Amino acid sequence: MVKKMTAVTAACLFLLGSALSLSAAVEYTVKPTGGKTVYVAGNPDMYPIEYYDSDAKAYKGILPDLYKEISESTGIDFTYIRSGSKNEQNRLAKNRQAEIISAHRKGEVGELYDSIRLVSFEKDGKTVDVCIGFTDIADGSVVSSVKEAIEKIPDSELLSLALEVSAQSQKDESVKWFLAVTAVLLIIIAVLVIWNIRCKRKEKSNLHNILTDPLTGIGNANDFKENMKHRITPASYSLYYIAYISFDLQKIEKYLGTAEAEEIQKYAAHILSASAGEFDFTARISDGGFLYAFQAPKEESAVEVINELLEKLNNSEEKIEEKYRTLFRAGVFRMTEANIPFESVLLNARQGWRFAKQNKQPYAFADDKLLGEEAFKAKLQRRLIKGIHNHEFIMHMQFIADAKNGEIKGAEALSRWQNPEDGTLLPSRYIEAMHLSGEIKELDFFIFEQICRTLEKWSKTDKRDLWISCNFTRATICESNFLSRFNETVNAYSFEWDKLVIELTEDSLADDQAVAYTNILACKQAGFKIALDDFGSGYSSFSDLCDYPIDIIKIDRHIMAKSATPRGNALLRGITKLAHDLGIQVLCEGVETEKENTNAVNADCDYIQGYYYSHVLPQEEADAFFKKYQDRKK
Repeated sequence: MVKKMTAVTAACLFLLGSALSLSAAVEYTVKPTGGKTVYVAGNPDMYPIEYYDSDAKAYKGILPDLYKEISESTGIDFTYIRSGSKNEQNRLAKNRQAEIISAHRKGEVGELYDSIRLVSFEKDGKTVDVCIGFTDIADGSVVSSVKEAIEKIPDSELLSLALEVSAQSQKDESVKWFLAVTAVLLIIIAVLVIWNIRCKRKEKSNLHNILTDPLTGIGNANDFKENMKHRITPASYSLYYIAYISFDLQKIEKYLGTAEAEEIQKYAAHILSASAGEFDFTARISDGGFLYAFQAPKEESAVEVINELLEKLNNSEEKIEEKYRTLFRAGVFRMTEANIPFESVLLNARQGWRFAKQNKQPYAFADDKLLGEEAFKAKLQRRLIKGIHNHEFIMHMQFIADAKNGEIKGAEALSRWQNPEDGTLLPSRYIEAMHLSGEIKELDFFIFEQICRTLEKWSKTDKRDLWISCNFTRATICESNFLSRFNETVNAYSFEWDKLVIELTEDSLADDQAVAYTNILACKQAGFKIALDDFGSGYSSFSDLCDYPIDIIKIDRHIMAKSATPRGNALLRGITKLAHDLGIQVLCEGVETEKENTNAVNADCDYIQGYYYSHVLPQEEADAFFKKYQDRKK
């Protein structure tokens, strides 16, 4: 009698096993609600449970009919892949191309993450286990969705399907066995329904939390990953652009508070969601950071989409006072191939955004050139500490002349990196990497010590009256231990302290004002001079000239270039007069031509720096240049 159960019993129990196994599939529709298509690897030789009809070119049997009913009532899309008379379950499981490995005998299919034994029966004196298996790409988070679909199938339909199988048996014993098993199945299904009802709310809540951003209500990074996996297909990937869109969240939180920062993000989520078309999707993936995937036939069309989005997003800050306002910017990455990992897409798009932010551009495309440059910076970043330890950073100088008589009065110290792999690098190639790695403070103090050593040496030569300006970045000047480290270095050398000019970038005054002011004031009171670099480039306000003990302002090169125009010249004269009225001297940077030199002199500037007088020179060449320059002046 055990042997007589064969197909009837196997089919009946397989029905239950299939219903249970569907709980590991993923729901997906044209407009998904958080699910995805379930890919099934069928067995063409498991008649009548599941078999391949070569005339219809489709799978048929009890299991495909059950899938069809579930699909019609719930919208779940069960797709048999690699349909045909050849059983390819092993290959599809190994390659992880299917989530459900349908009816198969235990041990026949490898590479399974999990499996369910449906029935055991005797054949040719051996026990055979029929199973359904799952690969490791099957998403367990949708178990509740499929179980809910099973609930909606009336028990009468399940019984009807089972009876269709029983009709194929001509043995009364088999019919009785089938009915008994069916009764057991119905009891099990009833128990599962009760259990599902109890778990449904909790599972729905967990699924919602997994895929939803709690602040904005749109998708989160997990949701974006799922959409990438199932929406960006090999047929459509070349149309997709991924934009990372963000703003200066820390600045808004610092000056306007967390509540205002959250309102801006909610507004951004609304704009992005409302702008998304049928094939687009978006998510908030971090504080202040959003991803927006959209289709465009060419880059020009993508530019139009990004410009329109940024225009809408940046309208959210119209009510914010100008000095606290910050802009949304975007980094855009075009999908170059299908199935690029989410992490790579995010990294590339973020690199484009970082470039746009640093260069004050609304957006930047993360193309091969930009990504190559970012990779170069990352390589430098990894080697920075070794470079500092090996003394690969060398101090260079550019001399500064008196505007009235052209005599050399001082010099600005600058750094160059003698990189053994990439040659001599200008600061523009490595300063950003220094900031990102946090090593910029080490470079500042490394050059500072060389300056102190040089001033001690000069104090015993004909350059004893020259001063040297030393750049300190915001990260350094705002350190709480700045003064202790500064004093420890400077006290190790002997020179007149008014020959050292501490040169600050404008952004040094933008953040951590209390710490910066304390450090700057202490240096001023000790006898060092204070210079403000790049005045007019955007960060500083005229009130800084009153609030900080500044001795010299350095007029930015861009203002000097505009001095050839009447309005530009008037601006240069006005800034110079204002500074003089405040007791501050003026140094014009970037003077390269006779005309610019004349404009600086006529504007009553005090000092001039630029190629017109001196190029940036290594220290040895600087000494020779100074001697030659002095001889020519005699």
